[in-house]
Amino acid sequence: MKRTSISTQHFSLALSCLLLLLTGCNSPLHKATVESVQTSLTTNKQAAVPSLDRLDADCHSQVLQRESSVGASADIGQQIALAKAAERCIENKSFFPQHPDNQMAMQLNALAVVNFIKAGETQMAEHSLAEFRAQFPQQDLLFADYTSFVDTAIALLQHDELSAHQLQILNINTALRNELKRQEYWLKN
Repeated sequence: MKRTSISTQHFSLALSCLLLLLTGCNSPLHKATVESVQTSLTTNKQAAVPSLDRLDADCHSQVLQRESSVGASADIGQQIALAKAAERCIENKSFFPQHPDNQMAMQLNALAVVNFIKAGETQMAEHSLAEFRAQFPQQDLLFADYTSFVDTAIALLQHDELSAHQLQILNINTALRNELKRQEYWLKN
């Protein structure tokens, strides 16, 4: 009988511990702790997701209107103004490949680079190209002939620093490559 009473005591003790644990899980203090942990996990997940800085639609449309009015104009002032307006649309914003405005932001930055080049502002163009490469790493735009925007900008801005082999492996338009080779030949001879 003693054995039964000990078993009953252990059973009662185990049952009491189980009830204590179960009621402890429903206590307000435990619920508050669980909720605060869940809230902090949710907050950490939100902090890990980059915020979406969207492009200003008005800024983008103004740049497009200005681009169509400048067209093929040789007015250096208009080209610089267009380039700076394009840069203003994307400044202080972060983009990533899946960002909904990533492609438009890349195009605006490329527009700035091209117009600085057209205006003869090579330092501003190099700075804008460096920003493009930092903002959009391992990304590029393709022209209609499937040549690379980044490679073309590098060829135009740094052709003096490129070897013949480096120039050859760039994905640039054949006419541009031939013109750069011709220029190099006549500068040396």
